[in-house]
Amino acid sequence: MLLAKIVHVIGNIVWLGGGVAAAFAMAFLASESRETRLAAARALRKLVLVLVTPGMVVSLAAGLFMLMIDWSELYSKAPWMHAKLTVGLVAAAFSGVLTGKLRRAAATGEDVSANSMKLAGSVLLLSAIANVFFVFLRFGQH
Repeated sequence: MLLAKIVHVIGNIVWLGGGVAAAFAMAFLASESRETRLAAARALRKLVLVLVTPGMVVSLAAGLFMLMIDWSELYSKAPWMHAKLTVGLVAAAFSGVLTGKLRRAAATGEDVSANSMKLAGSVLLLSAIANVFFVFLRFGQH
Protein backbone atom coordinates (compact mmCIF):
# COMPACT_ATOMS: atom_id res chain seq x y z
CA MET A 1 0.00 0.00 0.00
CA LEU A 2 2.89 2.38 0.75
CA LEU A 3 4.30 1.84 -2.74
CA ALA A 4 0.90 2.63 -4.26
CA LYS A 5 0.73 5.86 -2.24
CA ILE A 6 4.21 6.88 -3.38
CA VAL A 7 3.37 6.14 -7.02
CA HIS A 8 0.06 8.02 -6.67
CA VAL A 9 1.75 11.12 -5.24
CA ILE A 10 4.53 11.10 -7.85
CA GLY A 11 1.93 10.67 -10.60
CA ASN A 12 -0.02 13.63 -9.21
CA ILE A 13 3.08 15.82 -9.09
CA VAL A 14 4.03 14.98 -12.68
CA TRP A 15 0.44 15.26 -13.94
CA LEU A 16 -0.77 18.37 -12.18
CA GLY A 17 2.61 20.11 -11.94
CA GLY A 18 3.36 19.49 -15.60
CA GLY A 19 -0.12 20.57 -16.64
CA VAL A 20 0.11 23.80 -14.64
CA ALA A 21 3.54 24.56 -16.10
CA ALA A 22 2.42 23.85 -19.68
CA ALA A 23 -0.77 25.89 -19.37
CA PHE A 24 0.88 28.93 -17.84
CA ALA A 25 3.82 28.76 -20.27
CA MET A 26 1.40 28.84 -23.21
CA ALA A 27 -0.55 31.69 -21.62
CA PHE A 28 2.66 33.64 -21.08
CA LEU A 29 3.63 33.20 -24.74
CA ALA A 30 0.25 34.29 -26.13
CA SER A 31 1.55 37.74 -27.04
CA GLU A 32 4.64 36.45 -28.87
CA SER A 33 5.01 36.04 -32.64
CA ARG A 34 3.04 33.36 -34.49
CA GLU A 35 6.20 31.30 -35.09
CA THR A 36 7.10 31.42 -31.39
CA ARG A 37 3.56 30.39 -30.36
CA LEU A 38 3.55 27.53 -32.87
CA ALA A 39 6.95 26.26 -31.68
CA ALA A 40 5.82 26.57 -28.06
CA ALA A 41 2.58 24.72 -28.75
CA ARG A 42 4.49 21.87 -30.39
CA ALA A 43 7.02 21.63 -27.57
CA LEU A 44 4.39 21.86 -24.84
CA ARG A 45 2.23 19.27 -26.61
CA LYS A 46 5.19 16.87 -26.49
CA LEU A 47 5.66 17.64 -22.80
CA VAL A 48 2.00 16.91 -22.16
CA LEU A 49 2.12 13.65 -24.12
CA VAL A 50 5.36 12.44 -22.53
CA LEU A 51 4.85 13.56 -18.92
CA VAL A 52 1.43 14.95 -18.07
CA THR A 53 -0.81 12.28 -19.61
CA PRO A 54 1.27 9.32 -18.34
CA GLY A 55 1.42 11.01 -14.92
CA MET A 56 -2.37 11.21 -14.92
CA VAL A 57 -2.72 7.55 -15.90
CA VAL A 58 -0.22 6.43 -13.23
CA SER A 59 -1.90 8.59 -10.59
CA LEU A 60 -5.38 7.34 -11.43
CA ALA A 61 -4.26 3.70 -11.60
CA ALA A 62 -2.48 3.84 -8.23
CA GLY A 63 -5.39 5.74 -6.70
CA LEU A 64 -7.92 3.20 -7.98
CA PHE A 65 -5.75 0.37 -6.65
CA MET A 66 -5.74 1.92 -3.17
CA LEU A 67 -9.45 2.63 -3.45
CA MET A 68 -10.25 -1.00 -4.26
CA ILE A 69 -8.02 -2.35 -1.50
CA ASP A 70 -9.64 -0.30 1.29
CA TRP A 71 -13.09 0.28 -0.20
CA SER A 72 -15.34 -1.22 2.46
CA GLU A 73 -13.20 -0.30 5.46
CA LEU A 74 -12.47 3.31 4.65
CA TYR A 75 -13.40 4.94 1.38
CA SER A 76 -17.03 3.94 0.99
CA LYS A 77 -17.79 5.83 4.21
CA ALA A 78 -15.34 8.72 3.90
CA PRO A 79 -16.82 12.02 2.63
CA TRP A 80 -13.34 13.45 2.04
CA MET A 81 -12.65 10.70 -0.48
CA HIS A 82 -15.81 11.46 -2.43
CA ALA A 83 -14.75 15.12 -2.62
CA LYS A 84 -11.19 14.11 -3.59
CA LEU A 85 -12.47 11.87 -6.40
CA THR A 86 -14.75 14.61 -7.71
CA VAL A 87 -11.91 17.12 -7.80
CA GLY A 88 -9.71 14.51 -9.51
CA LEU A 89 -12.31 14.01 -12.24
CA VAL A 90 -12.51 17.77 -12.81
CA ALA A 91 -8.70 17.89 -13.07
CA ALA A 92 -8.76 15.02 -15.58
CA ALA A 93 -11.33 16.91 -17.67
CA PHE A 94 -9.24 20.08 -17.69
CA SER A 95 -6.17 18.03 -18.62
CA GLY A 96 -8.15 16.91 -21.65
CA VAL A 97 -9.02 20.51 -22.47
CA LEU A 98 -5.36 21.49 -22.19
CA THR A 99 -4.28 18.58 -24.38
CA GLY A 100 -6.90 19.34 -27.02
CA LYS A 101 -6.08 23.04 -27.22
CA LEU A 102 -2.35 22.32 -27.50
CA ARG A 103 -2.99 19.65 -30.15
CA ARG A 104 -5.03 22.05 -32.25
CA ALA A 105 -2.50 24.87 -31.83
CA ALA A 106 0.43 22.58 -32.70
CA ALA A 107 -1.29 21.12 -35.75
CA THR A 108 -2.95 24.17 -37.28
CA GLY A 109 -1.16 27.12 -35.72
CA GLU A 110 -4.49 28.30 -34.34
CA ASP A 111 -4.16 30.87 -31.59
CA VAL A 112 -4.81 29.63 -28.08
CA SER A 113 -6.52 32.07 -25.78
CA ALA A 114 -4.29 33.10 -22.89
CA ASN A 115 -7.38 33.16 -20.69
CA SER A 116 -8.27 29.54 -21.52
CA MET A 117 -4.73 28.47 -20.69
CA LYS A 118 -4.80 30.43 -17.43
CA LEU A 119 -8.14 28.81 -16.58
CA ALA A 120 -6.84 25.30 -17.26
CA GLY A 121 -3.66 25.95 -15.29
CA SER A 122 -5.58 27.48 -12.40
CA VAL A 123 -8.03 24.59 -12.21
CA LEU A 124 -5.18 22.07 -12.19
CA LEU A 125 -3.34 24.02 -9.50
CA LEU A 126 -6.45 24.38 -7.35
CA SER A 127 -7.19 20.68 -7.83
CA ALA A 128 -3.78 19.80 -6.48
CA ILE A 129 -4.18 22.10 -3.49
CA ALA A 130 -7.72 20.89 -2.77
CA ASN A 131 -6.75 17.22 -2.90
CA VAL A 132 -3.82 17.73 -0.53
CA PHE A 133 -6.20 19.60 1.77
CA PHE A 134 -8.75 16.75 1.63
CA VAL A 135 -6.12 14.12 2.42
CA PHE A 136 -4.73 15.98 5.40
CA LEU A 137 -8.07 17.12 6.78
CA ARG A 138 -9.98 13.86 6.12
CA PHE A 139 -13.27 15.44 7.16
CA GLY A 140 -16.00 13.04 8.19
CA GLN A 141 -13.61 10.21 9.01
CA HIS A 142 -13.81 8.68 12.49
